[in-house]
Amino acid sequence: MVDDGFMKCKKKREMITACLDLYMNGMSLRKVATHVNQFSDKEVSHMSILRWIRRYVMTIKPFISSLNLSLSGVYHADEIYIKCNKEQHYLFALIDKETRFLVATHYAKEKGLDGAKGLFRKTRQRAEKPIYVFTDGLPAYMNTIPKTWYSNRVPKDNVQHIRIIDRHDYRNNMIERIQGTIRERVKVMRGFKNSKSAEQILEMFVIWYNFLRVHQGIDMIPAQKAGVELNLGKEKWLNLIYRSKIKLSSTCQNK
Repeated sequence: MVDDGFMKCKKKREMITACLDLYMNGMSLRKVATHVNQFSDKEVSHMSILRWIRRYVMTIKPFISSLNLSLSGVYHADEIYIKCNKEQHYLFALIDKETRFLVATHYAKEKGLDGAKGLFRKTRQRAEKPIYVFTDGLPAYMNTIPKTWYSNRVPKDNVQHIRIIDRHDYRNNMIERIQGTIRERVKVMRGFKNSKSAEQILEMFVIWYNFLRVHQGIDMIPAQKAGVELNLGKEKWLNLIYRSKIKLSSTCQNK
């Protein structure tokens, strides 16, 4: 049998993908389980939904990381407070101005140099060298950006870092808008229980935001605006998992 991503699953694939979609659209794990159990003969628990999220994050990530993106090179970066196990953690995020594509995110326990380094390291691995990077006044950005993309051969090609300190300067509102979407989603959870679950759920949120959700500002999916046409049809979660599993299987065979 060919593993299409749902091998050995006790629940139907349509139920699994429906749970993923309901959860990413704002419902809590328990509310998703309650909703699905009202309309299905087979019951599902909230922990099963969490395990599906963890499983399919690991399936989808290698596939989307292999896709080539066409970005504008004008990035906006910022950090958002995340409550985890009664502690204050942070999600660093960087978005492309033209496509609204979330280029990179990094989950960190502290708001400092390590978080900024992790964000820009992932950005460098995922996309080409930017032209401009807009950030707030956090000193960690000022110290990290020049070291990430510095070039002594062609100084004119160095990344232009624009720090926005004045509260009446609204040029970084683009990243503030996506942070509002993240806050809206996290608020329903009332905080995470542990950092591992927080990181995996937020990674799944980024997948949903970039490849499945129509952005109202550009009236299309950010991945499409970035030149990635997956043609997932109506069953977006189902087809994305199919494509990801096929890519993962072919990579393993080549090795």
